[in-house]
Amino acid sequence: MIRGREKTGASKGRVEVFQNFSPNILSGEGPGVRRKSKGKFLFPMLGVLAFSFFTAAIAGAQPSPSNREPNWPVVARIKPKLKVLIQIQSSRPFTLADLALLADRSLTPADRDAGLVLGLNRAVFKAPLERWTAAKPLPSPFQGKILSSFILNGIYRVSFKVEAQNYRGPLDLEITAPREAFGRNLHSAGNVVRPPTAKELRIDEAGNRWLILRYPEIRQNQSIHLHFAFRYRVDMAELLRHDIFLAGQPSQAELPPDVIPFLKGGYKIDPTLPAAMAWAEAGGSSPVDARQEYIRLSRYMDRTITYDQRKRREYFGGQSVYSDLDQMYQDPPVTLANGRGACPDTVLLECAFLRARGIPCRPAGRFGHFYSVVYVPGEGWMSTSVTPTGIPLILSPGPDHLPYQKWTPAIPLRTTRWEATYRIEAQEESP
Repeated sequence: MIRGREKTGASKGRVEVFQNFSPNILSGEGPGVRRKSKGKFLFPMLGVLAFSFFTAAIAGAQPSPSNREPNWPVVARIKPKLKVLIQIQSSRPFTLADLALLADRSLTPADRDAGLVLGLNRAVFKAPLERWTAAKPLPSPFQGKILSSFILNGIYRVSFKVEAQNYRGPLDLEITAPREAFGRNLHSAGNVVRPPTAKELRIDEAGNRWLILRYPEIRQNQSIHLHFAFRYRVDMAELLRHDIFLAGQPSQAELPPDVIPFLKGGYKIDPTLPAAMAWAEAGGSSPVDARQEYIRLSRYMDRTITYDQRKRREYFGGQSVYSDLDQMYQDPPVTLANGRGACPDTVLLECAFLRARGIPCRPAGRFGHFYSVVYVPGEGWMSTSVTPTGIPLILSPGPDHLPYQKWTPAIPLRTTRWEATYRIEAQEESP
């Protein structure tokens, strides 16, 4: 069992993960692709891969219902930089020399602090998939295998501080709790709130789990602390099955009625934006392939939108104050005009552009990142961003953008803490 810590800080790219997992430890799931961890926000493109290779390899990469083990060599050719979790077992306790030897093979502990691995006989490591599949067998006394399923236990914490001058009055606060998502089955969950108050849990039509707090009186400078416990079973085959980059051949199947609304405009998602329509028209009139179009869009975004490191740093550094969290999501025309935005801003652009191209799209979010989920005929909803240790928080239930927090009255609040700690257990270790 390995302890890990995620914290959304002023890191490069989307998410700073203290246990060293990239936001895409296992390819595109539910929502987003691996983004560049330099100034730009979007995925270092899979454009180096030809379409012919994709179509030839996809069938082998897709796990069948009767085979829950993904075809890792095929996945490695499509997504070579994909980080996977690998359980390493030793016939003797790990030493510092052992960790150095494993690091030479690009195997580093899943926990950020290697000291927590010393003295154990078994631990979870991470490595780029291509390095693992192409490497020679581990030397004695080590044995290793990719974890195709595991248990993720942890606590997600959020804290707010009331910044309203001289305020003394009620506050109703709603925030999304950990929820289920592609490849993540939520076995158990709980929450503790300080200071205690009346609360209820509401589940909406998209499966979002809203914790609703009602404070009869709150004051300036008072802090509110929320702690969410979760226990997930993570199924890597199911994650990969919903990876947009592993989607099968385009299908001409009709869209289900409940998907059609995600082609229309919604609040802060406007497919009639001139830039969106121009990009859509540039795609031509041939049958639309959602995977190819998302790759094309990612290239466009990478060229035109610079990742807003300052916005991220200020928000996760506890410097940003909002009286309505909707203010955090920049209006798309502003993002385009400035050529700058963070993931709350770019996900709105992604959905606007994809809808303009005739591809159903909805925003989603996990701990530390917002991304898009697209509908592929014959495949279902597919994610453009996957991380096995991600904590899913929200999926838009309709065509509108929906913040993952809301409160009344509209008094200024500062987010002073947003972090998660967790422990990884190989599936066979769990009761």
